[in-house]
Amino acid sequence: MSRSSPWSRLKPVQQDALEAVGLPSKGDSKLLNYKFQETYYAKIVPRYMGFCASAGRDINALNRAFASMNLDGAGDYLQFHGDIANGRTMPDRNKELGVLLMAMRKLREGIVGSGRIDPFAARAYMFIIRAAILTSTFESYHPAILHLLNVIHLHTPLSSSELHEFVGYHILDVACRLKDFAEAFKVRNRWRYKDERVEGIVLALIRDDWINFWRLKNLVDGYQRAFMAWAEGNVRKHALKCLGKAYFTAEQSYVERCSGRNWDALKAMNGVAWELEQNKVVIRRIKGRK
Repeated sequence: MSRSSPWSRLKPVQQDALEAVGLPSKGDSKLLNYKFQETYYAKIVPRYMGFCASAGRDINALNRAFASMNLDGAGDYLQFHGDIANGRTMPDRNKELGVLLMAMRKLREGIVGSGRIDPFAARAYMFIIRAAILTSTFESYHPAILHLLNVIHLHTPLSSSELHEFVGYHILDVACRLKDFAEAFKVRNRWRYKDERVEGIVLALIRDDWINFWRLKNLVDGYQRAFMAWAEGNVRKHALKCLGKAYFTAEQSYVERCSGRNWDALKAMNGVAWELEQNKVVIRRIKGRK
């Protein structure tokens, strides 16, 4: 009886179904096939929904996971994907989300490369855009929104509610991230868009109206808040400068309401050097007279 080869006892490597497919732009043509696109999409959706559900009721944990994928222009999905492939250590949740985002990019490239503009393309694009918005990856959602509105919609019209949703995203992105208010109004007029909250956010930015900006942030949904996050830093900085010039002291609650951030966060993240005495913030002290 012959001994079995030691090689036969090795377990076959199980490769992730989403990672097994390459980028169409790098020469992998699998996702140029319509049927394969649909099969691949059917694998992404439950994985993504499972990732979101894994946070349970801890919305903050999910938000932190999404925020951790914001590369702030320091790299791209290819670099992140390379980190995974090279075995660099990272939390399992971050790795899973990175794999999902890369898979969405591959699918988007496949749809564009195959020239697909049918209802499936619209559905897949809307799904990909929403996921990219939550992770603040404008490199993904910005061109996808333009393609959805300017190409797919012309051949496969979106429903009125879908069109309203994604035109609104486009306006918020242009206003909050790019600070191009003229373009925001141009987009609004082109699509005859009307929405009190979205238009209110744009006007608040134009007028440096931080009170209405923070008020509207509490009224909009998570996707719209993700766009507002691009403008938060400038709004907060302007509000603090105005408070510093206008007041000697102010109630803590008022300072927090104007800045959209609690006192501890202002001290830790914004470097505010003001002093807190009970519930009153001392912004400037009156110099003693000689």
